[in-house]
Amino acid sequence: MQKRNYLSALKQSAKDTITGPVSSLKRAVRIGIVGFPLGLLVMGTQALGSTAEDAGRRVALVIGNQDYQFVEPLINPLNDTKEITRVLQEADFDVTVGTNLGKKELEKVVRRFLRELNDGDTALFYYSGHALQVGESNFILPVDAKLASEYDLEFESLKVSHLLDYMKAASSMQIVMLDSCRDNPFEIGSLFWGEEEYSLGKTRGLRRIPNKLGSFISYATRPGQVAYDGEGPLSPFTSSVVGNALDPSLEIKDLMTKVRDEVVRKTGGQQIPYEDSTLVTNFYFVPPKPEPIVTAHHRVSVPVSSAGSPLAIPEPVQPEGGAIQATLTLSPEKGELRLPGGRAIAEGDTLSAVELASLEFIPDGSGSGDVELIGYEVQDEWGGSASAIASITVVQAAPVADKTELEAERKKRLDDLVAWLTDTSKGTAVEADVGVGPVEIYPDAPVEGLPATDDWLKVVSVDGDLQLASDGRLLRPGDRFPMSGLSTLTVRPQIGSETEARRFTLELPVESGAAPQSITQIVQPRVTQCDQLATQPFDLQAVTEGRLANEIDPSLVDKACAEAMEAYPEIGRFVFQRGRGAFAAGELEQASDYFDQAYQMGHVRAGQVLGRMYFLGAGIDRDQKKAVELYRKAAERGDAYALHSLGMAEIKGEGTDQNEQAGLEKLLQSVEAGHTFSFNAIGGFYLSGDHVEENVDRAVYYYNRSASREDIYGYLNMGTLYRDGLGTPQDFEAALGWFTKAHEGGHPAAGTAIGLLYFNGQGVEKSTEQATKWFRASAERGDAWGAYNTAWMLGQQSGEAAGRDRIRMLAMAATVDPSSSAAGKGRDDLKSANKILKAKVVQQALTDLGFEPGPVDGQPGRKTRDALNKFFESSELSAVQGDEALIALVKFQWEQSRPRYDLF
Repeated sequence: MQKRNYLSALKQSAKDTITGPVSSLKRAVRIGIVGFPLGLLVMGTQALGSTAEDAGRRVALVIGNQDYQFVEPLINPLNDTKEITRVLQEADFDVTVGTNLGKKELEKVVRRFLRELNDGDTALFYYSGHALQVGESNFILPVDAKLASEYDLEFESLKVSHLLDYMKAASSMQIVMLDSCRDNPFEIGSLFWGEEEYSLGKTRGLRRIPNKLGSFISYATRPGQVAYDGEGPLSPFTSSVVGNALDPSLEIKDLMTKVRDEVVRKTGGQQIPYEDSTLVTNFYFVPPKPEPIVTAHHRVSVPVSSAGSPLAIPEPVQPEGGAIQATLTLSPEKGELRLPGGRAIAEGDTLSAVELASLEFIPDGSGSGDVELIGYEVQDEWGGSASAIASITVVQAAPVADKTELEAERKKRLDDLVAWLTDTSKGTAVEADVGVGPVEIYPDAPVEGLPATDDWLKVVSVDGDLQLASDGRLLRPGDRFPMSGLSTLTVRPQIGSETEARRFTLELPVESGAAPQSITQIVQPRVTQCDQLATQPFDLQAVTEGRLANEIDPSLVDKACAEAMEAYPEIGRFVFQRGRGAFAAGELEQASDYFDQAYQMGHVRAGQVLGRMYFLGAGIDRDQKKAVELYRKAAERGDAYALHSLGMAEIKGEGTDQNEQAGLEKLLQSVEAGHTFSFNAIGGFYLSGDHVEENVDRAVYYYNRSASREDIYGYLNMGTLYRDGLGTPQDFEAALGWFTKAHEGGHPAAGTAIGLLYFNGQGVEKSTEQATKWFRASAERGDAWGAYNTAWMLGQQSGEAAGRDRIRMLAMAATVDPSSSAAGKGRDDLKSANKILKAKVVQQALTDLGFEPGPVDGQPGRKTRDALNKFFESSELSAVQGDEALIALVKFQWEQSRPRYDLF
């Protein structure tokens, strides 16, 4: 009785024109793409429209180093890398691949991977190649690693724990797979990492990496043991991972149990894979499949006198392929269901998707006006399911004309869309900016009113550097999506893919029995002009390698980045890069506003640069504690500039408690990333013996590495070594050459170094005039010693003009780099300087700035005091008196010349 009441309710609902799924049968419903009145689209619990951001992206770095230049090459890493990449791409990972990488290439590939992690929730790192255990840490080795010098490690390797920390800072789950546990291939007996020297001997395998919450680390074999290449094209470990990772029933811990069992058997017990997990959730390499898609309620009319009418139930679809079957869960009260061959179908019978679509109904015992219902449950091979109904209205005569017109209208819309798509794909390439998220391919596709259930496109191929998605669902070859999803089809080009055009191919829907047809769409990834002109090196949220500060053209940057900000107002990278242009132009207030805005939008490097402005007091009040706070947040994300700045602050105890060991470790991380600022800083420590034990040879080593990367600071330091004969033969001509290269590159202090050569007559004819000229050139760029030396030279001259100029230069020395020892000397000399001359400098500065202090007579009165107060109010600087007011005025005037603070 209960079942009959239920059926009556369903029939009444059908007669009243059902507009939604029946409550007892409903699944998650997608209404947004339904525009055709044949029915509603329904699927299982995971909606097709779930975005990649909802589920979290999967991002992987795969590195295979095989052809080593200075030690024995390996056999399998390139094959291992190829197969792991294939598996990860099938598992919906966006894969960054690097093979046979030298150190510089390794740095670039790691940066590219970390840049992809900005919105990735799952980060995976796979490595096959030589690695080395040194002390308590593991280091992966590029193919050009020599390790001939005991100082090579920090320049020729990557510490695995550092990479894991960077992954952790930018993702919620980390997976590390190391197929690199082999005997130490190098003959060197010991290596330095910072101040610590480690004896190597014949170290074996890798050490266990300390594992923080949320990570899974797997090793090809137990810590301290070796792994083997095996006899096949893949290593035993990678072969087992590849063979089992795509089993949808294997959670990662179960996967590794199976891998361990296979490897032990393959190697006769000599190699036992090992893993260390702190995961708090399960992880499967095979992502959850979308549920089958069916028409929730299909309506059809059949004539009462018919001997059998096709129901034309839209064929169910599994968007990612795979077999589908349907089970009849509700049969009609009257009438009979059968297949075209005559086979009768009853409740409980199982049909293929094609058979379901071909069902016929014989209205035996049904009269005109009766409504019969059938229900069915669709299941795919992965266990996904969806339920639906078909309502059959028995009529005196079928409305053939209306149905024909409706079908003709549907077919015309479909044909028009296919023609539009074919023509569009043959046109120019679609340009897709890199690093701006998914880019729409066909936003103007004429899909309105198109049915969402029975006309599907199939993905034939997608180039590896593209992520294709429809309605936020990632698409791989073999996947299908409705024609109505064309308007939401997007690509996300991978960072570094802009060098050549990419493609994807789609198979078009065709009439039954017709030959398949396809279209190929060309996609040209591109880097915005803002990125080309203003990316800062080592920025982990950038999309290119970047330009140094001395390579920035402020006017071009401002125009290009203004356009990028307008096109992509939600992306902080473009705001930051526009700030770089303003900073290079000396527009400090505008620059700090841009940096602050970008930082609030989540751009990490903007925080470091803003911190640098606070540290120097560049256009804002100096606040070293705030600077360190900003450095620390960026350093946690692995930002090389922030690691350098924070390391220097910790070493010197500026803005934070002094901690030389922690600071040196951060500088070493920055060195590892290739940041030459840290090369030069550590080299300077070894040269002077400050913070570390003096080691001139090691200083030369660091400076050479910097200069080899065409760094202007390395040029200056190499010149210093040749000038002073430190670790090299004394050679003033070579010194002048290095200093000149540094000055031409924009180094603030290079002019001071050249001035000293002229002052002392070293390699050039002695000339106080030339010395003063070069000192002043550096002073105007912001070098404190250049300013102090200029002041000293002026002090040897007589006359009021020279005296006032000297006082101004002492104030410059005190302000342009307050942490310099020259700043302290400048302040000391300023204290004993002539008070009348100092007052005249203040009055002249206020006059030049338009604040009307009265006559420049060295006798400051009420007018001068009022003018000074107006200056502080207008400039929004903290009001000070005496020498500090003089210093503030000189600094403000100097900043009006738009100095290159970004070169400090």
